[in-house]
Amino acid sequence: MRTTRLQVRLDEITPPLLRVLDVPATSTLAEVHLLLQAALGFVDTHLYEFGAGEARYGPIDEDADEELVDATEVRLSAVAPELSYVYDFGDWWSFTVTVLGPGDDEPGLVSGEGDEPLDDIGGATGYARAREAGELRPFDADRIGARLQRVLGRVPAGVQVVLDAIAGGVQLTPQGRLPRTVVRQIQQRYPMWHPRGDEAPPAQREDDLHPLVVVHDLVRRSRLARARHGVLSPTKSAADPVEAVRRLRAAFPAGSFRRLLVETVVGILLVEGPQRTQALVSALYDGLGLYWIRQGEPLTEEDMMIALLRDANLLMALGQVEQEDHRSVDTWRAGPEAGWLLPRTALFAPES
Repeated sequence: MRTTRLQVRLDEITPPLLRVLDVPATSTLAEVHLLLQAALGFVDTHLYEFGAGEARYGPIDEDADEELVDATEVRLSAVAPELSYVYDFGDWWSFTVTVLGPGDDEPGLVSGEGDEPLDDIGGATGYARAREAGELRPFDADRIGARLQRVLGRVPAGVQVVLDAIAGGVQLTPQGRLPRTVVRQIQQRYPMWHPRGDEAPPAQREDDLHPLVVVHDLVRRSRLARARHGVLSPTKSAADPVEAVRRLRAAFPAGSFRRLLVETVVGILLVEGPQRTQALVSALYDGLGLYWIRQGEPLTEEDMMIALLRDANLLMALGQVEQEDHRSVDTWRAGPEAGWLLPRTALFAPES
């Protein structure tokens, strides 16, 4: 994999706070922002902006400045070799990001100096004060490197097993479904995808495994697989881990209710541990209910319940959640891929 080596340094601080990291050469500025958050120790709870000369790049919404360029649409390779990077316009964390040249074969942390900053401590002035008082976490390359890898992400195993099963191309049924041989192969790997779990008989069709249905739909909508003349095969993008993760993340558009719902669910399960359904719904309502409107009215706990159950098969297929008992949807816990798909959940994931 081609990478680009970056140095990020907090302005006006001595001794320095800096990190050197290798990022995928194809990264967008929005992706670089998330990698910088991981390298520095922030958790992406505030707005940000890159600057290069007169150009400014950042997240776009209905209130965004008209002169701001969408950071999701601009590649790192297309901008100047030195950028300003401001995070949190209240605390005003101001950094200089310098492109040092090509990096190693794999992205990750190269080196660093300086304790980890924290959100909401007052920018560079607050950082200096907290450092002097010994209130910051010391630099730890292993911890920061692990966090960077989670933000870089990986293709969930449930998606990869489907892509592997169709690697040579498989003939779809007349209804456009996966053939029985593939369905049973995947059932052996994921018996809990059948409503009856380990007690289930061999599946007869794709629809017997509800999470498989949503993964099949997802890989086609994400253009990781394509059907031609009734034969389903992976696309070239499926072989590129960076592009594959990018396309899967695009199924949860930034700022959308679906993205925030999934991030909140996974974050709660990672931080708080297993949750009964009603407790999880109540937490979702407390976090999101007052900020989203449906037909002119704030969302209710019932709306949250419907949204959670509607995406349950998708979340399970992507390894974001698991059910404690396949006979009941009453208890949820973080799945094996939690903290590895959506970047914000990676920033909140517990660290060993």
